Amino acid sequence: MKAFSLPHIKLYDKELSRIDTPQGTLTLFSVFLPFLIESLLTNSMGTVNTLILSQYSDDAVAAVGAANQLLSMIFTFYTVISAGTSIFISHRLGAKRPDLASDAAFTSILCSFALSLCVGSILSVFAGQLMSMMNLTGQVLEDASLYFRICVSFSFFQALMASVSAIFRSYGMPKIAVAASLFMNVMNAVLNCIVIFRPFEVPLYGVSGIAVTNVISRGLALLLISVCLARSGLNLQFRKKNLKTLRCIGSILHIGLPGGISSLSYSTSQVVSTSILAILGTTAISTKIYLSTIFFYIYVIGMSLGTATSLIIGWLTGAGEYDKAYRLNLQNLRIAVLLNIVGSSLICIFGRPLLGLFTDDPAIFAMAAPILFIDIFVEIGRAFNHIEDNSLRGAGDVMFSMVVSIFSSWAMSILFSYILGIRLGLGLTGCWIAFMMDELFRGLTFFTRWRSRRWTQKHV
Repeated sequence: MKAFSLPHIKLYDKELSRIDTPQGTLTLFSVFLPFLIESLLTNSMGTVNTLILSQYSDDAVAAVGAANQLLSMIFTFYTVISAGTSIFISHRLGAKRPDLASDAAFTSILCSFALSLCVGSILSVFAGQLMSMMNLTGQVLEDASLYFRICVSFSFFQALMASVSAIFRSYGMPKIAVAASLFMNVMNAVLNCIVIFRPFEVPLYGVSGIAVTNVISRGLALLLISVCLARSGLNLQFRKKNLKTLRCIGSILHIGLPGGISSLSYSTSQVVSTSILAILGTTAISTKIYLSTIFFYIYVIGMSLGTATSLIIGWLTGAGEYDKAYRLNLQNLRIAVLLNIVGSSLICIFGRPLLGLFTDDPAIFAMAAPILFIDIFVEIGRAFNHIEDNSLRGAGDVMFSMVVSIFSSWAMSILFSYILGIRLGLGLTGCWIAFMMDELFRGLTFFTRWRSRRWTQKHV
């Protein structure tokens, strides 16, 4: 099919980004902004924890950072259901089938709870073994194991939060998810400050105390968003559901599983990269965690724009508006690349004072210096990756994304991290070059796939 091209290129065309829903007109910006705020709030828990723990010890930062990478991988696995549900609901609402959308919402909540409860219980038993596989030793290993065991035991809080948030986003009500995330972060920050700075005595200390406050914050946020869902007026009719309703889990997994596997593969590769860095020492791990914490605030912009793009494209392809979906993708790609270049360039310029918020170790400053420049190209690749991958998923072209993501994560990111970082002695700089190769390869491959328009032949 011949690719569509525009004679006059606009940076932003409002008409491409507007769809009509039962809750009113939905625009790309009205979806993107809550996504961005929610992502910033949800993930700023890691930043707050890192900032506060950096006042405690660099070893504590390394322990919690390593454990959080594995937790992030597990949380990504949980989103297999919620991600599939979001696309499924978007397509069904676009096709004017609210009854099937409601079935998917019910199925998502029930299956997410069952899956996360089983997985979290099993992994908590093997916390020590899992952390030792990341080449951690001594006190760092003990702290990481304790933190991981506490957090993963209650990881079903996060799984349910993801499912309910996906429902609100798909129905064009993302502000509620934002409110729950804001509440969670406020609670997390307040409780963390109490544990570390101790304005008054509490029975929580150090790394274990940070883990407990993380769990409490997520649990209270889940309670809040559940009450909001019960009072949302979405007419989901959960009381009328039965076991036959769960039959749509096959369709949800068909959509969500390939994307979840590719995300899980990427998260796993990041854990492996951390274990490779452990060969270089604690300083390398701490530097990666500090840099990743800073770079995340560029990453989250593209991720949020990509998620919003996926939702809108899901509605458009569900309604058969393929040309509009194609043009929307190209428009959002230009915006994402521009934003990532500007953001990463600013971090390159002001990187040293930003790192100074976390540490005053000259070895970390020296190790981070070349990476600040290399990451500009990493973020360009991520812009392509976020927009194109999410667009393909939104259109239902999920198998291609999965295969490319798995291949790139291991053949590019991990293999070349080892070759460049360890064998050739480039250390953390070599690993970051490998990350750049991975992001650019995936992003450009997905872009070529989108331009081919083969996704128009997929059906959800």
